[in-house]
Amino acid sequence: MSGCPALEELSKHSDEVQFATKTSAGFTFGADSELGEELHSDTPSKLSAGLRRLMHAQTSCPTYTMTSGSTPLTVTVHKDSAPRPGPDAYAYTTTLNGPGGTSVLKTAAVRRGNLLVMLVGAPALVDGHIEAAVAKLPAS
Repeated sequence: MSGCPALEELSKHSDEVQFATKTSAGFTFGADSELGEELHSDTPSKLSAGLRRLMHAQTSCPTYTMTSGSTPLTVTVHKDSAPRPGPDAYAYTTTLNGPGGTSVLKTAAVRRGNLLVMLVGAPALVDGHIEAAVAKLPAS
């Protein structure tokens, strides 16, 4: 990765944004659409601080370059409207451009109490499922 100091710094200290527990699942919708879901738990303050740090790093550079295998990709990131409800809610869209074409992924995350849910996938899938994922979190 190059061209984004905040992400480079985050990768050096990735242990600082790891939480006490994590579980993840993947879902396939049709031939080419996937949605990933992560559920994290920890103290509310640690989840809040880690999520803020992660989202700040991910959205601090509008464009940077990363390498997948030996293929350089141009990455463009923009912040989206945050999902609600939750004291900490963030969303951003990432566009990856490379020799094989363009891929677009959306990430949305919401913390409620000592739980954090994060969805990553096609923007329409994330938008269509984030409310249901948040609704399954216990009320704080």
